Parts: sequence; C-alpha cells; structure tokens
Amino acid sequence: MAAVHGSVLQDQLIQIFEATAQIDRATSAAEIIRQLRKSIERHGYAACLVTELPRQDTGSLDGHILVNGWPQEWYDRYMAAGHYRHDPCVALCRGGIGPFLWRDAHHGLTNSNARKVMGEAREFGLCDGICIPIQDAFGDPACVTVAGSEIDLAPAVRCTIHALARHAYSAAERLVGSSRRRPRQKLSQREREILQWVAGGKTAWEVSRILGTRKTP
Repeated sequence: MAAVHGSVLQDQLIQIFEATAQIDRATSAAEIIRQLRKSIERHGYAACLVTELPRQDTGSLDGHILVNGWPQEWYDRYMAAGHYRHDPCVALCRGGIGPFLWRDAHHGLTNSNARKVMGEAREFGLCDGICIPIQDAFGDPACVTVAGSEIDLAPAVRCTIHALARHAYSAAERLVGSSRRRPRQKLSQREREILQWVAGGKTAWEVSRILGTRKTP
C-alpha cells in the first residue's frame, strides 16, 4: 500500500513539474491561460484570473489585469457593477500572504455590497474558489484566483493550485506586467552630482556651498 501511495505521489509531482514548466515557457497571455486551465479543469476549476490589485477606491481593475480567464459574462458584470470596490477577496489579498478559499472571505460578511459580489459570482457558476495573494515589493499587490462550480479541495490539489498560480503570475509579469510598467525617470546631471558629493561624505550644507546654491550671509 505504501508503495502504491508513493507511486501516486510521484506521478502527481511529475505532473506539477511538467505543468509549471509549460507555463514558464509560455510566450503569450493566451498560452498562460491555456496551460493553466489544462491543469486545473480536471479538478473542477473553470475560471482563472491573474491581476494586480490597486487600491479598492479606484473602483476598477481596468489596466491592471495581466491574464484574464474569467467567463466573459461575469467579467462584464463585475466591471459594470463596480464590484471591485466591495470584493472581499480583494481586501484579503491586499493584506494577506497565504492562499485562502472564497468561502473564507464570504464567511461572516455583514457588508451587503460584499455579499452581493459573492452572491452574483455564484449566479455565473463561480460557487467557490481559491485566491493566492502575491505581495510585490516594487508595486501593487497581486493575486491569482481560480474558481468553479464544484471544486476539488483535497490538500494535494490545493498545493498543485498554489504552485501553478505562482508560476502563472511570474509568467504573466514577465510577458505583460513589465511591458506596462512606467519607465523610471533618469536623474538630471545636477542630481547625479549632488548624489556623488553626498556619497563622498559631504553634508547638505557643504553640497549647497559647493554647488553655489546657498548664499553666504
């Protein structure tokens, strides 16, 4: 029995490695979606989304979605209704670091707008899902979310989802996120000169005297 269990586990690990390798080799957002879906659909997950998470008072995800695998009808409804402002999963993702279930975000909700978001998702066949928060040290938080009507929540499946999600985000960031990032402003010649003097140990007052920006009383 132990040998059989070990063989099954080995097969699962091989499948994960193969799936993540295919996602890593993706050359377009459409290919990321295709590879991710191919790996999660067998577990009941029909929808997926990879997105950055701006502040919720912005009201919209427009311009922040990296890879969109949501059903078109739900995407249109979510955007038109401004659900982003009230989505409880977004609130948890922006401050969280560990994966969580949609049902966890829905549990104990008292805000009617937040309940409406989760209730309408069910109307579009997204009854439950998993969110994987991603904290970016150099930008907005992000997340990968996968959902469906009847999803497998076995520990091995959840670990698989987590691994695939992290690779999907990395691939999406490489292909889409970096191309949209604002270019960094270059320092002016004077700014570079100031930094050079400061790096050499000069105080702000000394630098101002050297550069002639401070008048002598």
